[in-house]
Amino acid sequence: MSYRLRTVFILVVVLLSLSVVSAQGSTPDAVGLRPDAPPYALHGPYWVGTMELVIETEGRSLPLTVWYPALNPDGAAESVQYDIAVTTDLIPVPATGRAIRDAAVDLQKAPYPLVIFSHGFFMYREQSSFLTEHLASQGFVVFSVDHVGNSAVSVEWSVDDFARSRFEALYRRPQDISTEIDFAETATAPGGTLEGLIDVEHVAVVGHSAGGFTALAAGGAMLNRESFAVWCDQMKAMQAPLIQRGKLSPYASDVMTVQADCDSTDTKWAKVAELAGLAEVPTALWPSWGDSRVDAIASLDGPISYFGAEGAAGIHIPTLLFFGAASEYMTNLGLDGFWANLDVSQKTSVMMENAHHFVFGDSYDRYPSAFYANFWPVWSDAVWDMDRAHDLINHFTTAFLLDVLKGDKDAHAALAPDAVSFTGITYEAQGY
Repeated sequence: MSYRLRTVFILVVVLLSLSVVSAQGSTPDAVGLRPDAPPYALHGPYWVGTMELVIETEGRSLPLTVWYPALNPDGAAESVQYDIAVTTDLIPVPATGRAIRDAAVDLQKAPYPLVIFSHGFFMYREQSSFLTEHLASQGFVVFSVDHVGNSAVSVEWSVDDFARSRFEALYRRPQDISTEIDFAETATAPGGTLEGLIDVEHVAVVGHSAGGFTALAAGGAMLNRESFAVWCDQMKAMQAPLIQRGKLSPYASDVMTVQADCDSTDTKWAKVAELAGLAEVPTALWPSWGDSRVDAIASLDGPISYFGAEGAAGIHIPTLLFFGAASEYMTNLGLDGFWANLDVSQKTSVMMENAHHFVFGDSYDRYPSAFYANFWPVWSDAVWDMDRAHDLINHFTTAFLLDVLKGDKDAHAALAPDAVSFTGITYEAQGY
């Protein structure tokens, strides 16, 4: 081989090698959903992978979606389709996501803290993928199961089935969280499905709506029938004039949900006590069903009415409360007393002014138009631009989790009251 050909050959090999190294070592663009995204809403340094698993326990199969830091040597686009079962006929609805299906796990900086996401009532595990994907990009492993018996595919559209599902879930949902932690411990152990991936010594629970209740309960909050009765009276009083005028909220389940929760409650509470193995039905505070392995919780418009001020005293770990101020379910009813009784070193409250309950779910552009046209109010907000809202939800939730699970000092500083100034956000924090 001539000197010139040999030189060209070596140059080609070097260039090819560099391109491979570049692809393997490349990192995602640090961008948010909008150009004005705050710092912790920017895509993290990890590519996002996603996979589907199933947790088998006590005769129940819990479908599990996992999001995790992934390898992306080929520079593939983060693009995935979630086939979401949203009705009892099990016909899936496709939704777009920003992840790589079954990508190889990135173990370079593993193990990663575990964040368990809990979906809302009558919803599904992929309902807030904007957040679960984002957290994986920031170096967390995220679990989300369908809470079977309380999800879209397992509840019939009737008051009776709503009631059964909602009250059974008061006990079953916190147990599902413990089941997910058990599964993570097994999966990350030598020979496990996710060997070496998960740091089970650092665990947080994040949830929306009924999932927010779940996070609070998993963190130690205690049910309180007296507080719940006050919420029922408030909701019925609010709905009565709307029913008379025939002007209900655009969310079709509002009235049905209140009926399911607030009518014939003695029988329903008795069923919860039976599930929990209690000899008697507590009249006020119930025992805590918290899991001591949970290190932090974040409730996204979760109803604190189930616990009241007294029930909050069971929580002893860092807590983030996030609310839509215009939530049609009055989820922040009694917030002052709940906040005051949180026995924690760090607590944060974020209120989105004029935001409704479903601002914490994925926006309509992830769904086919024929589907979201029938559920427009669920995947949009009358006041907030959804991308702006999601950037802010990502920012606060990510900073909180980086702080409490990874000890990130910059994230901690970003949550100090004098560091927070966003239009439409009312903010309070202690321990920063």
